[in-house]
Amino acid sequence: MNLQAFMAEDFMLNESFVRYCLQSNDEDVAFWNDWIARNPHKRPETEKAREWVLRLGVRLNASEKQEEFNKLRAMIETDRVQVTRRKNYLPYVAAAAMFAGAIVGAWLWKKQPHTERSAAMAYTTYHADSVRKQVILADGSTVILNCNSTLKVPASFNQQERHLILQGEALYDVQKDDKRPFTVTAGQATVQVLGTVFKVRAYLFENNVQVSLLSGKVNVAANNAATALLPGQMVKTSQGGLIAGTFDTARESDWRSGRLLFKDASLQEIANLLEYWYGVKVHVAPRNYQAIHFNGQFVNKSLSEVMASITYITNLKINISGNELFINQ
Repeated sequence: MNLQAFMAEDFMLNESFVRYCLQSNDEDVAFWNDWIARNPHKRPETEKAREWVLRLGVRLNASEKQEEFNKLRAMIETDRVQVTRRKNYLPYVAAAAMFAGAIVGAWLWKKQPHTERSAAMAYTTYHADSVRKQVILADGSTVILNCNSTLKVPASFNQQERHLILQGEALYDVQKDDKRPFTVTAGQATVQVLGTVFKVRAYLFENNVQVSLLSGKVNVAANNAATALLPGQMVKTSQGGLIAGTFDTARESDWRSGRLLFKDASLQEIANLLEYWYGVKVHVAPRNYQAIHFNGQFVNKSLSEVMASITYITNLKINISGNELFINQ
């Protein structure tokens, strides 16, 4: 399966691409975000196919989807699809293939060749749970992977390109290489650099991606918008594109060194810092709390160690479940 030769209608007939459009499978979303970022010349075709998927899928009811899918399968099996007919008819038939649902979806997926997809999905995956992890890449670049974060490094990294996929948060210190631009895909955002230090935050519970630049220069693209950042600037994704702003460079410097500082922190400030630092969604039970003024400094400490100190001094009750933290008194 040569994806380079695909036109919009070909992408529409690919079940993996359809699941990417519908955001219904994490592996497919990661694969197509990665592939499109590495093949920007195919973006017009993929965008056209995605638009057709979303538009035509609404027009067909369940019985129509099944009927059109059966027509498509019969045409393929009898080898009667003519090129001229294909261009006119395929967008409508493709909708049936895409939205046929559980009845025929599993059959089509099993029949598809997986050669290129399997090769492209050959990753080394790094995951940081309750403590940070430092990753040294093949090109000498380093990554500080924050808690509750996952970094995928393709097997082809540093051969013709340098591309990574992030879920969560990471700080990148990138070795300069003019011939191999360094790109990171996080959700719908793509960051491209040559050599710089920048941070990407893309936790699922926050529903946006934030890119902060510490040094050098980066280009950020998301939701049909693009911008270049200078040191001290940041952007956050939104449905309308990108929102520009600045960030606290001193706080980011502390984050990079692993120094978590509470200075006369209130309950809400404690919750905000824990959420920012450890990549967990913090819930504070609604009630009347006694005033809290917490002070403390922690260097490269795990969430459980910090929680133990906070609960001992403040008498707060803190429980963690998965990637969520609950505070009560």
